[in-house]
Amino acid sequence: MPDPTRVGDQAPLTSASGRAWLVYAGVIAAVALFMLVLMRDLRPMGAATGGIATTLALYLAMVAVQFGTRPGRPRLYLHAFLTIAIVVGFLVVGSVITLTELTSPPVPLP
Repeated sequence: MPDPTRVGDQAPLTSASGRAWLVYAGVIAAVALFMLVLMRDLRPMGAATGGIATTLALYLAMVAVQFGTRPGRPRLYLHAFLTIAIVVGFLVVGSVITLTELTSPPVPLP
C-alpha cells in the first residue's frame, strides 16, 4: 500500500490527468514572461529575450508532453520537471540581469 505522506505517492505525481500541472506552470510562466518583458531593455542585451524564448519553449514542451504521451507517472514526472525548469530558468536569467545591472556603470542618457 502506498504511503500517502511520501512525495512520490501524492496524487499529482501518480494518478492526476496532468491538466493541473499545465495550469500551475501556465501561471508561473505568465508571471515569468511578464517580468522578462519588463527586463528586455536591461543589460546584458538579449538575456531577457532568451529567457522569454526559453520559458515559452518549456511551456510548449509541457503541452506536447500532455498530448503526446500516455497518462501515467512518466508524464506527470515530466510535467513536474518542466515546471521546475521554468522557475529555474527564470531565476537564472533574472539573476544574471539583476547582477549585471547592479555591477555595471550607468549608461549615459542620449
